Amino acid sequence: MSDRTVLCVDAADDIESVSSAIDAEDGLTAIEATSVEDATDRLESGSVDCVVTEYDLPDGTGLDIVETLRETNPQTPCVLFTDVKPGEIDTASFEEMIVEYLNRDLPDAVDRLGFVVDDVITHSAQVGFLVPDSEQSRLEALGEYDVEELPIEDSFSRLTDLIASHFDAAVAFIGLIEKDEEDFLACTGADWDSLTREDTICTHSMLQEDVMVVEDINEDKRFSSNETLHNLGIVSYAGANMTTTDGQVIGQVCLIDHEPRQYSEAQRQDLEQFADTAMEILELRQNLRAARTTEVEA
Repeated sequence: MSDRTVLCVDAADDIESVSSAIDAEDGLTAIEATSVEDATDRLESGSVDCVVTEYDLPDGTGLDIVETLRETNPQTPCVLFTDVKPGEIDTASFEEMIVEYLNRDLPDAVDRLGFVVDDVITHSAQVGFLVPDSEQSRLEALGEYDVEELPIEDSFSRLTDLIASHFDAAVAFIGLIEKDEEDFLACTGADWDSLTREDTICTHSMLQEDVMVVEDINEDKRFSSNETLHNLGIVSYAGANMTTTDGQVIGQVCLIDHEPRQYSEAQRQDLEQFADTAMEILELRQNLRAARTTEVEA
C-alpha cells in the first residue's frame, strides 16, 4: 500500500515535531503548512488523506481549515492537535466531518499522534456514505412519489436518450436516491438498475447545490479506489439535482463517460435544465395520478 499523505498545520516553531511524528508512523508521509492560507493552498493544489492542525494559527484557527475541508472534501478526516480545551472550540463546525481531538499537553501525545492519525484515516474509509442534514425529511419527500405506479418509464427513457445525444455522452441516467441505494429509472448507454449509496458518485453530488463534475475519478481520492465504478467503466461524471418544491433533493440526472472529460458552464446549466425537466415530469405524473384517484373516490 502506498504511503498516505498527511497535511500538518502548525506554528513555525512546532511544525517540525508534528511532521516528524507523522513520518515516524509506517505508511504515513507528512507535508507541512504554517498558516491557514498555506494549508488552503495545499488543499487546493492536491488531495490529502488527513489533516493534523493546531487550533491557534497566525492567520486564523484550525476551524478555518475544517471549513475548507467541509466545502471541498468532507470525507477527509482531521485531527485537531492542540492544547486549547474542547469547551473553547465551536464543535458545531465539525458537523458532517470526521474530526478527532487530541490534547497535545497529554503525556506522550506527540508519540501517539501517528497512531491516532493512522486510526482515523482507517475509520474514515469505513464510513459508508455522507447524508444530508435533512435526510429523514428528504426520504419522506421521496416517499410521497408513487414511482412504481407512475407511467414515467417511457418518458424518462426518451429524456435520457435526448440527454445522451445532446452531450454526446456514453451514458445518461435518471436516478432516485433511496435510503441505501440509487435506483435508475432510465439509463441510456448502459444496462444499470441500481447502485448502493456507498458506490454511487451521486451520494456526493446530491450534497452540492450546483452541478458536480468529476473530470477523472482516477484523480479523485473519493472514487479512485472504488472498484464498482471502475468495473462499470466510469471515468468522468457530471450530476445535477432533482429537487422538490420544498427544496429536498430526491434524485439526480447524470452523465457518464469512459474517458476524462470537462464541462463548460453552459453545459452545466443545460444539465440543470434537464434535471428540472425530469422533476417536472415526475410532478406532472404524480398530480395526474392523484387527480384520477380523487375522481374514483368521488
